[in-house]
Amino acid sequence: MISLQRLNQDTSWKITIANQNLLLDPWLTGTEIDGFSWFNEQWHATPPVAIEALGSIDHIIISQPFSDHCHEKTLALLSPEIPIAAVPAARKRLEKTFGQSWTFQTIPDYKNGFWSLGELRFAQFRTASLFDQVHNALLILSPDGENIFYAPHGFVPNAKQIAILKQYPIHVLITTVSEYHLPFFLGGTVNLGLGVLQKLAQILNPRHIISTHDEQKYAKGLVPKIARTFYPSAAAVLEKQPNYVAVADYSVVEL
Repeated sequence: MISLQRLNQDTSWKITIANQNLLLDPWLTGTEIDGFSWFNEQWHATPPVAIEALGSIDHIIISQPFSDHCHEKTLALLSPEIPIAAVPAARKRLEKTFGQSWTFQTIPDYKNGFWSLGELRFAQFRTASLFDQVHNALLILSPDGENIFYAPHGFVPNAKQIAILKQYPIHVLITTVSEYHLPFFLGGTVNLGLGVLQKLAQILNPRHIISTHDEQKYAKGLVPKIARTFYPSAAAVLEKQPNYVAVADYSVVEL
């Protein structure tokens, strides 16, 4: 059984799996800035879970190098005795910020094997484009087959990745249902939306689907002025995906 607790209305989670308490992409205080505040600064519309209410954490997992996933101000409030495992781009950012004051491990691309934590194994699945750092995903394998695929912006696997992923039953798919579109020169579509989720679900055949990274955050700067967004209702998602589990509040959900 997997226990999940939403920690904000965006994409921070506490996941208990295979006797490990994982803190995934914590952004629990302050704003997040993409480059410069004049470009894009965001903050939560709904207050997140307080850091002192997190309970026991065994490991921090960082899936992406961007501030809404790799939030240094939040990490600075956590104990440096909690190890951090991060994808390579995020680890590079964190080492620049924290230096040797923290213990870091690298979550590799699946082609280079898996990183192990107890009985769990972790690997990154990257999009085909070398310039796209956004539409990547994490595969978390547990010994009992209750595996997690985490794709916070959506994910479109290539044929080779599909062949690999078909080897593992997916218990929980955690991904976005919203659409967030920018001009191509600013990155294009950031959140791929419900249509891409449906295609990914056809490939992975997950037992449960949970939405993430769909908070309608407060924002200022250039990006929110030009972004085009769409946020489907939970009922609309459930109509398309009967295995969708709406996690609207901060209660613990067991799947």
